[in-house]
Amino acid sequence: MSTITISARATTPAAQPVDSLAPNSSAPDTPADAPAHLRRALDHIFHRTDLCRTEHRAIVEITHSVARAVFEVVAGYRSVSQLAFVMEPTCIAKLQRRALLETGQYSAGPEPGTAHGQILSLHLDHCFSGAWECTAILGFKNRVRAVALKIEPWHGRWQVTDVELI
Repeated sequence: MSTITISARATTPAAQPVDSLAPNSSAPDTPADAPAHLRRALDHIFHRTDLCRTEHRAIVEITHSVARAVFEVVAGYRSVSQLAFVMEPTCIAKLQRRALLETGQYSAGPEPGTAHGQILSLHLDHCFSGAWECTAILGFKNRVRAVALKIEPWHGRWQVTDVELI
């Protein structure tokens, strides 16, 4: 299971220590090189390839965009039909029913007082079947909500096969 936490950017850059005694130091593991060095070691230990890394990145991007779009549909900012390419028809019907329950009416216009949410964290879990189970936590002005997605490969692309709003 992998966890990605997204936090606000710092307004000031972090101070970097300067070694005045050895200005031309050529240490093999500098702090800037350490993450890539660790990534290569972990890739070797767990037999991960570049394909796994690109697949993981694609799942993160899909989860991020679909999670925001789901709550935009529920709030009334977005039409359910815009998600038809990435979701199964059963998921679209479930999302449309949820939008009817939450807004009282299904419309393409925004409801007053609603705001777009910000993704706070993503949790991804790769199943043995090749599918990914993902959760995204979104922060709104006065509340925090979560969405769970099941993303499976389908005809050379990824498709959301199940969605749950929490």
